[in-house]
Amino acid sequence: MHRLAALILLLCAAPLAGQEPAPIVVSAAPDKVAVTLYRDPDRGEDPIDKDDPSSLALIVETRTVTLPAGVATVRFEGVAGGIVPQTAILFNAAPRERNRDAALLSQGGLVDAFTGQRVTLRRTDPATGKTVEESASIRSTANGVVVQTPRGIEAMYCSGLSQTLLFPGVPATLSAKPVLSMTTRDQPGGQVTITLAYLAAGFDWDASYVVTIAPDGQSIDLLGWLTMASADETSFPDATLAAVAGKIQRSENAEEEFARDDDDRFDDGMSWNCWPQGRTSFVGGIQPPRVPDLIPLPAPVMMSMEMDNIVVTGQRRRVPMMAAPVAVTAVMEGLGDLKLYRVPIPITVAARSQKQVAFLAKDRIKGVLAYNARTDWDEPEDPRILFRFTNNQRDGLGKPLPAGRLVYYQHGNLGTMVMGEGTLPDKAVDEEIELEIGASEEVTLEHEELDSDPKGKWADHEVTVKNANPFAIRFELEFPTGRGLRFSRLSAPTERKPGKQVMVVIVPANGEQKLRYRTAEIARADD
Repeated sequence: MHRLAALILLLCAAPLAGQEPAPIVVSAAPDKVAVTLYRDPDRGEDPIDKDDPSSLALIVETRTVTLPAGVATVRFEGVAGGIVPQTAILFNAAPRERNRDAALLSQGGLVDAFTGQRVTLRRTDPATGKTVEESASIRSTANGVVVQTPRGIEAMYCSGLSQTLLFPGVPATLSAKPVLSMTTRDQPGGQVTITLAYLAAGFDWDASYVVTIAPDGQSIDLLGWLTMASADETSFPDATLAAVAGKIQRSENAEEEFARDDDDRFDDGMSWNCWPQGRTSFVGGIQPPRVPDLIPLPAPVMMSMEMDNIVVTGQRRRVPMMAAPVAVTAVMEGLGDLKLYRVPIPITVAARSQKQVAFLAKDRIKGVLAYNARTDWDEPEDPRILFRFTNNQRDGLGKPLPAGRLVYYQHGNLGTMVMGEGTLPDKAVDEEIELEIGASEEVTLEHEELDSDPKGKWADHEVTVKNANPFAIRFELEFPTGRGLRFSRLSAPTERKPGKQVMVVIVPANGEQKLRYRTAEIARADD
């Protein structure tokens, strides 16, 4: 009985022992690709880190492959270098196994693959320029490359001569492109169109706005740009490009996993050291060669507000750039509670690059230019210039605004001048928006305490608003509510807003206005 059972087990195991590995099918590049970028929700108002974008992208690739019948391993070459393999999804070919192949074609990969094998060592004498080649064997790569030649054993790159290793070929295990391998389940075979979707780290995007204030201060022109950044080593030509606005939820575990995969992309486990380094007199510590930086990303291109036109008469005139039509504008779509901006034409997402595309161009958005100062118990803060409008279609906009940076211009008698810079948080439709342009130089305040309670319970104040502009202005003095203070005896009409009340006056050109109010502590029950 025992012999019969052993024979049955042997017969069952025999086909498995002789089973051939799954055939390999190589997909060199996608037929079509879509790249959707997500903004880093933790970056806040900081600009994109051009050397290390900290967010992610959803990559969706369409590929056509011919599969043999049965089980096959498909090597997807040219995926993003920052791919997170555990997020990969395969459609039209059910996967059984997936693996991110980290063996990229590199000096370290070649040396490791040919350790113990014959290569060619080429030396060039810097004095004579003579080149000599000889056969060599790679013996070790533990802390540098050690080779054996007919003259003995030596450490590469430590003699001071120009040296290089020539390899007889490229091992099948190495690839010049990032690779994702997936083993399919048993399937009938034939030509199949496969969709591969995955998340990749090393991407980010940001919004930036050009705000042009009308000379009368009653409207603005708004031009919005999407700046999209990639630090990945893979380029995606003619991609469908989109950006998702809004904050997505990311768990701490997911962020740690992304950071770990991103760091592992550039680690081949080898170090290259020589001693001594440099001149023979150098006896400093061993310094490993510096890992090359990513190619620096260009700074975002800020659109000039004016352009030169040459008219028929030969005279040069200057016209606002906002008058020039925008060639391509991203189209907004809904994505649950988020917004997606899709570029309507194919775009190449180049490796280690930034790209800008317009997503918003609106003229004559109606609003109010105001000079605003906040106050508390003490004297008011210095005035700041605001442009306030409601984000609706009636006033000329009615579009959600992703968070980003702003630059302000204003047209005047001397041309278009820079007014300031600022930032904008995410703003929804029908929300009131205050654009803070900067501090005022022409509107100043003088504060005086007229009277006060000896016990410090209340005080009467007078603020003189002086306007040095050659035009009348709207001035607002802002009082907070809910901070244990009560403001009363206000000398001008007020507007109530969430968390504050605002006293509003019109100050004439080259004139002044006096405002009076009382501050008092709100008595508590235990006083």
